[in-house]
Amino acid sequence: MTEILYHTNFKTLRSAYLEVKSFIEKESADEITSLNTRIENDLGMAGDDNYELLEKFVVKYNLIAQDFDYSKHFLSEGELFNSGTALITLLLLPIFLLRWIIKLVTFGKIDFTGKKLFPDAERQTLDMTFGDMLVWYLTGTYNLRSNVKVVVRSGA
Repeated sequence: MTEILYHTNFKTLRSAYLEVKSFIEKESADEITSLNTRIENDLGMAGDDNYELLEKFVVKYNLIAQDFDYSKHFLSEGELFNSGTALITLLLLPIFLLRWIIKLVTFGKIDFTGKKLFPDAERQTLDMTFGDMLVWYLTGTYNLRSNVKVVVRSGA
């Protein structure tokens, strides 16, 4: 994908930054610390929570979401909390407890707790950052921050 140039001035960029930051902080009840703050992994907004956040974001700011594919960025509510994963975790609980007890008894000299018994069952997603949402707000259409270069013009 070719890089998109977006020209703006500092006043508009600052206003957009504050608007999107305020919106996300209000909706997530958490603090944005950088452009790289991730919606799911850093703010803990997963499943229906991040879906509702994005829906409100698009509607409130009248954004175009035509090219946005939710499943590329986030796990659905069903993927997050399926009964199969809960059952497997419940059945394997004695093994996890045994591994933890061994670590405790050996004062950490033998540690199996960091080893994965099973590969991740969840599919990998991109998540979405505050910077991605800021670019979406500025351009009015869905674009990732990595695909857009914001050029700040001098002057008013």
